[in-house]
Amino acid sequence: MSKIIFAGNGKFALSALKTILEGNLKPYLVLTTPDKRTKREKNRKSVEIEKLAEENNIETRETKNKEELHAEVEKENPDAVIVASFGIIVSPLTLKLSKFVNLHPSLLPKYRGPTPIQSAILNGEEESGITLFLMDESVDTGSILAKKELPFHSKINYPEAEEMLAKEGGKLLTKNISDILNNNINPLEQNEEEATYTEILSKEDGRIDWSRSAKEIERKVRALNPWPGTFGKMGDKYFKVLDADIQEQTGNGPFGEPGKVYLGTNYTIAVQTGKDFLLIKSLQIEGKQSTNSKDFLQGNMSSMGVVLS
Repeated sequence: MSKIIFAGNGKFALSALKTILEGNLKPYLVLTTPDKRTKREKNRKSVEIEKLAEENNIETRETKNKEELHAEVEKENPDAVIVASFGIIVSPLTLKLSKFVNLHPSLLPKYRGPTPIQSAILNGEEESGITLFLMDESVDTGSILAKKELPFHSKINYPEAEEMLAKEGGKLLTKNISDILNNNINPLEQNEEEATYTEILSKEDGRIDWSRSAKEIERKVRALNPWPGTFGKMGDKYFKVLDADIQEQTGNGPFGEPGKVYLGTNYTIAVQTGKDFLLIKSLQIEGKQSTNSKDFLQGNMSSMGVVLS
């Protein structure tokens, strides 16, 4: 029986692990990492994976850095380490200890780096996919073991895309793991000329520039949900746009100042952008609960004509 370690953290890793277990591929050890933001968030993310592992009688351990990861892999001597959104860069020395197979949510070499799903949505991609590759010393540059293309529908958001890609990644892994372990797959080198790279997101990336087109802003709403979120400012209050649509303009717009608020159809908030209107369907004002635009407007019709920043 093969000794496989699963190393991952967060929702992508959780969904991938669930699918792997459903496909009767059972790691004997699960490694997680502490969340880099808040303790509260760290506990929630880690506990979900640990609970799933416990339900399947799998031991879990937390590794805080690449040195601890090296010690674990050296001690356990696994046949393979499956990596899914792990959060630790594996050192060259550790990579020599086992086969490190990464589940990456893009069609490599396109969208290497930390935000492939968000970047694909922001760029309006009509398809993405999952890639299994052998990890090497650089980020997302290793030889490809298997790929699967997946369509993106026009309104797909980050949580939906993440869940779909994680599940398909788990299926792709269970389908190919035997051949990977037995060296029955000839890994293909990536074409460096086709490589593109993604960047780490900051909170400021979620700020709306109303001079951009409604299409660009609507993609941002879907891509940056739930973090960092897409936000603007109404008077002295910040607000997040949770769901939005586009209303195309006839003629040569814009007809008002970018950021100006109008009453849209079905009591939506229609905001003038650099091109077309962004229809805000639901939002969350700073310090308040989320609400749909109709309920918001019932007590805030004075926001009509306001210019958002």
